[in-house]
Amino acid sequence: MKDVNDVDQERLTTIDGEQLKRRYDLEKPDNQDRRNGYALVNVLSREAFEAEHIPGSINIPRGREEQFEQRFDKAKEIVVYCASFECDASAAVASRLAERGFTTVRDYEGGMGDWKVSGNPVEP
Repeated sequence: MKDVNDVDQERLTTIDGEQLKRRYDLEKPDNQDRRNGYALVNVLSREAFEAEHIPGSINIPRGREEQFEQRFDKAKEIVVYCASFECDASAAVASRLAERGFTTVRDYEGGMGDWKVSGNPVEP
């Protein structure tokens, strides 16, 4: 697990690929509603997002955390992901969101690498 030492663990958790796939199959992400459902957010650069991403996800690059506040209620469940287990962008964004008062943030640590290896759909 990535280092999130100073963040309230009840507000910041991880989600693995199997859990995300089950959730995704039952309920697609809702990135439009401020409060309901869950948001699925790729935190890599716009170029990386445009090259490939999980279908239904949106892009809010690392360093633009204020966009989460503009777009979502702090109680909305937000799942963030980046490139792979080796990439720390999603953990960093998840930590910053928790520090900003978001109450249900999940880090999909495996990111695109894990998603693709599991045979899940990808969009360019």
